Amino acid sequence: MFEDVSRPVVTDLDEHYGNLESAWKVTDRFPDYSRLVVPSGNAGEPLHGWFKMKEAYSSNLLLRLFEDAGYVPPTTGLSLFDPFSGSGTTALSAIGYSQSHGLACRVRSVELNPFLAVVSRAKVAGARFGSELASRIRGVRPVIEEVFVTMLEAAGTSPSTGSVTLKNAKYFSPRNAVALLALGSAVKTVSDPDVVAVLQTCVAAAVEPSGRLRRDGRALRFVPDRTPRDPFTCFAESLIRVLTDLDALGQPETCCDALVLAGDARNETLYDGSQKFDWIICSPPYPNNIDYTEVYKVEAWVLGLYGDASQMKLQRLATMRSHSSLLFPDDYRFRVDSSRQVQVGDLIEPLLQSVPGDRYARGRRQLIAGYADDMLRVLELCRRVASENGKAAFVVGNSSHGSDDKLTIASDVLLARLAELSGWQVDEIRIARSLHRRGRGSRFLRESVVVLDPA
Repeated sequence: MFEDVSRPVVTDLDEHYGNLESAWKVTDRFPDYSRLVVPSGNAGEPLHGWFKMKEAYSSNLLLRLFEDAGYVPPTTGLSLFDPFSGSGTTALSAIGYSQSHGLACRVRSVELNPFLAVVSRAKVAGARFGSELASRIRGVRPVIEEVFVTMLEAAGTSPSTGSVTLKNAKYFSPRNAVALLALGSAVKTVSDPDVVAVLQTCVAAAVEPSGRLRRDGRALRFVPDRTPRDPFTCFAESLIRVLTDLDALGQPETCCDALVLAGDARNETLYDGSQKFDWIICSPPYPNNIDYTEVYKVEAWVLGLYGDASQMKLQRLATMRSHSSLLFPDDYRFRVDSSRQVQVGDLIEPLLQSVPGDRYARGRRQLIAGYADDMLRVLELCRRVASENGKAAFVVGNSSHGSDDKLTIASDVLLARLAELSGWQVDEIRIARSLHRRGRGSRFLRESVVVLDPA
């Protein structure tokens, strides 16, 4: 078991977590994993750097997991499932591994956020088709530029959008907002879906430098001293990088069956179980109050993924209950099944009782119960699609809540126990790094890789 040499004062909640993890192998893997659970090196890698996402993990994580498991892909190739595609890191890593080893691969990724699904699809298309996709893009580029100019001239001087943020001149000048929206509309006139996804990703990459908002991972921050750049210039620069990457990849020699599905990993009908996967690797949303719909809303609006504000609100309500930025319906499936109500209740009741009695209490209780309910459903789906000897690995960070950080949500421990309730057994919790930011806090403030085997 991992021992914290600082030996902070143990709280009742820490004791609860300690009792749970005492049944599992918990190891300090800082040297091996600390740089793998963050996107170190991704920005300089082909495809991975097309859109910067701070929440991603390293493209080298998959290889480390394979090495630690002693995994040798079968002659039929690699099969992998990712219920939370995000920016597509897992799928890209699997495709790259298969191509470098001359293997076929079958990859299925799921993403509920419509903007992130676009980014994932673009990168997967790039990995699958390489220079051939570059030729397709070059074939439509002159037309796209003509359509953009026409749309820009017809758009007028005020942005036509339901986005309050894009209409705020403090964040985006009217000229730049109009240009971004015209770009987003122009690239959608292409009929080739792979090309559209790539061009949309290039438009999205132009959003942040075109305004005075910065994504810091948790929220959008106003940067008053930034000088916004011309949107089309930023788009063109991003497209040059994309074409350079695709040209360098050449034409892949191995076949890869890879799809990014727009869907919800909690949906038990997402897969019927006929397709099995040897690996399930992902990083689910952490219960850390980050609303990704809000963080990536400007890109989504620019690409026309929301028709009006009500659609965006529905998207926020459809997300995993990993944040308390809005109140979700009090609907919990585990409370319908009496045995599950007892099992999950035993797991989360100490957390619910530890919630400070302030104005955020209801939201935090919803977060705890909702996150457990949602992840139980995801883990059940993953177990159903795992092959007989399939493995799963989840990258997850724990978090503290409240002004005094007294409430620690140990997501790695929660997921491990929920996995046991879903037909998995815990192979190991590999602690990748400490997340202490102020004071000593709980020893459970950490980021880990939870590795699972079928029970």
